[in-house]
Amino acid sequence: MLGFAGVVLIAKPWHAGPDQISLEGVLYMVGGALSVGLSFVYARKFVKPLMLNPMALATYQTGTALVMLLLITDIGGIAPVFGDTKAMLGLILGLGILGTGVAYIIYYFLVNQMGAIAASGVTYIPPVVALIIGAVFVGEDIRGLDIFAMGLVLTGVWRVQVARQNAL
Repeated sequence: MLGFAGVVLIAKPWHAGPDQISLEGVLYMVGGALSVGLSFVYARKFVKPLMLNPMALATYQTGTALVMLLLITDIGGIAPVFGDTKAMLGLILGLGILGTGVAYIIYYFLVNQMGAIAASGVTYIPPVVALIIGAVFVGEDIRGLDIFAMGLVLTGVWRVQVARQNAL
């Protein structure tokens, strides 16, 4: 709950006007968060016993997703992305290799090493990292509420890890 509260404070959804928040979008975010949470339990219960290498699991998962998305996605509008070298490299290296590939390798490694509940705690850290990157590379301001929110997130993750250690 601490991590969730911190993420909400970082996102500051109340800063948008009432006509700028899409209920459908919020429901998609909640559904996505629920899916991620369930994925940790699923991976621990059904995938870990297979004793597969995290690199292989990440490759299978992203490869299968690629095939599925190619079947249902209209790729007609992607030409401008591949026409801009920075956009193309950001898409391939940043989102594809680092943001998805390496993230899934780490995901399966954490599930194997820590278990589903403890590993799921690290999913709260990306908003903190994004806030810091925004401040360092883009010059965005970090205010007191942001620091408080980061503290909530990190305290929540720390509490999950402490509870895990005490359970062992």
